[in-house]
Amino acid sequence: MKITKKELLKNVLLEKNVTFLLGAGASAPFFSSLGRLELILSHKDISQEGANLIKTLFFKLSISDNSYLLNYLNNHCYCGEKSELMVKILNEYLRFIYNNLEYLKLRNSRVSPKRVNLVTTNYDLFLESAVETVLENNPRIFFNDGANGYVKRVLNTDNFNKTLLYSGIFDNYSNEMSVINMIKCHGSINWKRVQQKKDKKQMVQITPSESAITKINVLLKDFLIKFEEDVDNYSILANLSFSDSNDFIRLLNSKEIDMDKLVSDINKLAIHSKGMTSEIRKNLEQLQIVFPTKRKFQSTLIEEHYFNMLRLLSYELEKEQSALIVFGFSFYDEHISDVVQRSLNNPNLIVLIFCFQNDDAADIISRFNFSDFTIPKNIIFIKPDDFLKRTYTNEEFETQEKELDLSNYTVIKADSEVKLYSSEVHSIDINSNTIPVLDFYSLNSCMEEELSNKYLPIMLEIGDIYE
Repeated sequence: MKITKKELLKNVLLEKNVTFLLGAGASAPFFSSLGRLELILSHKDISQEGANLIKTLFFKLSISDNSYLLNYLNNHCYCGEKSELMVKILNEYLRFIYNNLEYLKLRNSRVSPKRVNLVTTNYDLFLESAVETVLENNPRIFFNDGANGYVKRVLNTDNFNKTLLYSGIFDNYSNEMSVINMIKCHGSINWKRVQQKKDKKQMVQITPSESAITKINVLLKDFLIKFEEDVDNYSILANLSFSDSNDFIRLLNSKEIDMDKLVSDINKLAIHSKGMTSEIRKNLEQLQIVFPTKRKFQSTLIEEHYFNMLRLLSYELEKEQSALIVFGFSFYDEHISDVVQRSLNNPNLIVLIFCFQNDDAADIISRFNFSDFTIPKNIIFIKPDDFLKRTYTNEEFETQEKELDLSNYTVIKADSEVKLYSSEVHSIDINSNTIPVLDFYSLNSCMEEELSNKYLPIMLEIGDIYE
């Protein structure tokens, strides 16, 4: 009997050595996806000033709003216009951590370790914020971000290879504790570069907060005022509101835009803001993150970390009975794509890729080096149409609608038909069309279907401070 993809996901979570690969889609729409930003930064004609301008806008799109999460981690404060959206996405991360812990409880440690690896290319602090909240109520789990130390917490790859036991009062028994490894291969906004006094070796220190974010946000506020005055003089960029990040992302993703013309406009525009972007760039260089360019590194330190994390990912995928679950990641990072493609030669590996839209599967395959006849059987796509339950003509639906219980379905109406999807699927409107999508809520719903203990959302009052 053929099992459904949801049942396959459940079996994987119970029986395999599981690694999740989380991309920008997990934190959207709080942080915008990068669109074709990498193509602009890698363009042959982009000037240094143009690159500085794009990096400044990239900070606005993908980094600056970490101030909300820093406020949450340091003060438990939910303040500001985006707090409600932050809490909504934070709840999905909390639900995700909770669901993983429930599966680790059920896992037989003699078959597979009570450990899950969360590999993420995101710089944000949603995972840390979620785990911090979970740890307040559950001390019998070990959250491993790869750092050792008390006040000065320094990153070291060796720290990920740990198993912890919980012993009885009289040491008459011991149980393996659930371990969550968080592997941030593109760096993080709360990392900074430090130097050992003894041998002058450079290392990455993980800090509770990072003042560079606050400083850049102050500079960014003044920059955006001047920038939106200058932008009206340039044909492609005119009438864009750069305080609305979605406006800029729509421009980057438009296939109708001439990239050469766009880069030319950016270079000209950058001349006006050269002084301000230079100051912002100096502060950006202090962040230990991988920028979205073909040449991804701004320091040998972050480059060394990046390839160490890729090596760690490769080792995990080469193990017996291993599984990779991909969500919100489009495989634009060529190095990660290469690691996954190489690992697919492991016959014991299974790769489950959640697709936001149905068409994403073809786009993702195109970023690997597969021919039409060499796509391995151990790579499986989970798409919205996998949750399609029934299709009606408009006439059939109008006739039967009153008799149908639609509370457990997502209804999507097209020109000539009506499709009923199970509740895991959400819908969004794109270019006046309603389409089915699998978002973070969908992933969590698939994970928890068979769990007896379901996650209950935290009720956070916006503006309150919790002691």
